[in-house]
Amino acid sequence: MARKEMKDGIYCARCHAEMKLGILPKYEFDEGYPLHNVPAYICPRCGKCFFTEAQAHAMEARSNDVMEYAFGFERKVTVSGGSLALGIPAELADHIGLKRGQKVRVIPMARDGFIVRKMAA
Repeated sequence: MARKEMKDGIYCARCHAEMKLGILPKYEFDEGYPLHNVPAYICPRCGKCFFTEAQAHAMEARSNDVMEYAFGFERKVTVSGGSLALGIPAELADHIGLKRGQKVRVIPMARDGFIVRKMAA
């Protein structure tokens, strides 16, 4: 069977189908720093993704922005009275504008973590 001539476009290296421009809901360009709504060429047959040089540069810039503002700290869980306690580093409190005496809401996330949200005054 003769192979049909390919037009200008981006073709999948795996199955040779023409890839379509789409949006990935979530993609980690740098491990641990997820990006949302990432443009990519996606194969309609096998789902393989391809990024152009411009898309890769844009993801790198977005990842750098996320890394600049996403920082974390390791802390040991202690006991205070009958409750477990976790200290919040001053740098993190300053970054999010958390003040002494301010109320927060602790929201469980699956079984491996939680989110702490400031409550409105």
